[in-house]
Amino acid sequence: MNENKKWLMALAGMTLQLSIGSIYAYSIWIKPIELMNGWDAHQLKLAFSLAICFLGLTAAFMGKFVKRAGPKKAGLLGAAFFAAGLAGAGFANSMGSLPAFYLFYGVVSGIGLGFGYITPVAVVVKWFPDKPGLASGLVIMSFAAGSILASQLISPLAASFGVAGAFYILAIAYGLLMAIASFILKEPAAASGLPYSAQTGVADLSFADMLKDVRFYGLWFMLFFNTTCGIALIAVAAPMAKEVIGISDAAAIVFVGIIGLFNGLGRLIWSSVSDRIGRWNTFMAFFIIEVICFLLLTQTKDPIVFQGAVFIIISCYGGAFAAMPPFIKDIYGQERLGSVFGYILIAWSAAAFAGPTLISLSSNYSLIFYVFAGILALTALMTFLLKKQLNPQGINA
Repeated sequence: MNENKKWLMALAGMTLQLSIGSIYAYSIWIKPIELMNGWDAHQLKLAFSLAICFLGLTAAFMGKFVKRAGPKKAGLLGAAFFAAGLAGAGFANSMGSLPAFYLFYGVVSGIGLGFGYITPVAVVVKWFPDKPGLASGLVIMSFAAGSILASQLISPLAASFGVAGAFYILAIAYGLLMAIASFILKEPAAASGLPYSAQTGVADLSFADMLKDVRFYGLWFMLFFNTTCGIALIAVAAPMAKEVIGISDAAAIVFVGIIGLFNGLGRLIWSSVSDRIGRWNTFMAFFIIEVICFLLLTQTKDPIVFQGAVFIIISCYGGAFAAMPPFIKDIYGQERLGSVFGYILIAWSAAAFAGPTLISLSSNYSLIFYVFAGILALTALMTFLLKKQLNPQGINA
């Protein structure tokens, strides 16, 4: 396999993820939109949840289409929907229509997120058959890196061109980047010389098939509970830190930026670790580490300790997204990775609502941290029992 070509494919996949990863900088939009239209943070939070929801639903139920269409067409569809969603969000703001904002930013761009997320992961992993965790980590790390880049662009653009203008500029920029990456991205030739998508003999699993498979439920709940607890912290990171440890507004912005950094680094580092210690062990490590960190959060008011514990939790949160594709590959095989990964990502859709809802149930953050620690402890036990049942020989452990 051509070494230069596989790294070019990795770069194309990373570019797609970098563009759509701007969704994780959504909180930066809230203040300028509030000032422009008077919509409060509670109203605006729904647009983010809708976008993540439609990311998961699109990835789940368009997986077979993506496989048939190939990475170029699927990537271009992602570019078109994502750019249209951002442009439409700008138009909705200029018109002062909150329902239109939900439609364009939440639904339309969310569909683009789904195409843009699943396409490069399923393809790039095939170019690195010996290190699928590294490949997955490189691509999915870029999703988190995209939030860091966008967090530095949104405020200056909104200040210079207005909220609507900022959305229009980013729609054009991301649309072009995603289109260029989609034209580059292609599947490697398999042993027969045909692209992987042209191989036969491996039947896709339908959603109905997955619902009969205990392995699917195990992977789904592992990702769901891990994501629920992590995304809850991301949703309230700045106000939580200001309330619990009393940091300044400026320090809270830095805190949020470092969260994005650890989200990205976790995706790269933990996915590579999973190549060495196995996926089951990696996910059990996530849950045990997070239990310890959440319990620590209930006891400390020290800014360094508190922020350090949050950063470690977020590294595990990001790492689970990157370790999941090779986990699926280990269990279901390379040819089923794209479709199964799509079904698993429904867990992200559900967690996008569950996490922010849970953490907003009480003003006592310590109480919620105890709840999260309990959830993750039970998830660690579930993972241990599933490993014993489904992987008794220790294969890929």
